[in-house]
Amino acid sequence: MKFARLASRVAVGGVSAALATAGLVGITTTSASAAPVTSTYSCVNPLATFPADVTVDIALLPSTAKAGFPIPAGLLTFTSSFKIDNTTAGGLGLLGVTGGKSDDFGTAFGATVAPAPVVWNTASSDATHTTFSGSGANAAFTLPEAGSYTVTLPKSFTLQGTNASGQPVAGATAACSAASPATLGTITLDKQVGTVTAKGPKSVKVGKSVTIKGKVTNEFVKTGGPAVTGKLVIKDGNKTVAKGKVGKNGKYKIVVKNLKVGSHKLVVQYKGDGYTAKAKAKAVKVSVTKK
Repeated sequence: MKFARLASRVAVGGVSAALATAGLVGITTTSASAAPVTSTYSCVNPLATFPADVTVDIALLPSTAKAGFPIPAGLLTFTSSFKIDNTTAGGLGLLGVTGGKSDDFGTAFGATVAPAPVVWNTASSDATHTTFSGSGANAAFTLPEAGSYTVTLPKSFTLQGTNASGQPVAGATAACSAASPATLGTITLDKQVGTVTAKGPKSVKVGKSVTIKGKVTNEFVKTGGPAVTGKLVIKDGNKTVAKGKVGKNGKYKIVVKNLKVGSHKLVVQYKGDGYTAKAKAKAVKVSVTKK
């Protein structure tokens, strides 16, 4: 969904309705609107090391979502500022720096960083500091595996000074890092609903094996989400009669051997993975007859 369309839904129906439409918030949940947060970074370039206060204010921060949801670029926007002391700002000014940007800025979901490039292009000063203000938006990314996450500012990013035309200034690059970046909020990622299909022969002679084929899918695998992985078992009543794994494109083929004469209801059970919940197929009815 384009962010402009999302923004219009916010204006008409509110944040929760917009995020629900985008697939980021469950029907019975509400979204969280984060307050501005600030982290102090140590920024290092070949000529100097200087502290910088980075502030981020994100208007839409969902409280729940589905694991593996493919977030389109531009869905979540934010305003930001970058504050340094006037001495550092003056030195950068001598190089022609009037603003800055970071192409590898982002928010962290545990070890997973969601890229969110930012541009700081408006400068203002007081008696001691210069603040560069601007904005950013997420690049396309996929939410991580199911679980509860603390969403933070990045532990590190690359600061690139820019000139009045917004172009990079040579020699005005710094590596910025923070040991404990500020928290933007928390999010709970639930597993996607899994679906299993299965088919096999209606009857076989005793002593012959039975081949069960099918496919395992989830809610977002067709729209850019992670591929389904994991283990499968086939049950005949309470008895496990075969095991297998999900293969390429979610397909599988499992061979069941040594079925006794009689009627069997073979149920394929999917054990789930980090993104997809457990699921099972409708029973495949197989009649094993005498030779």
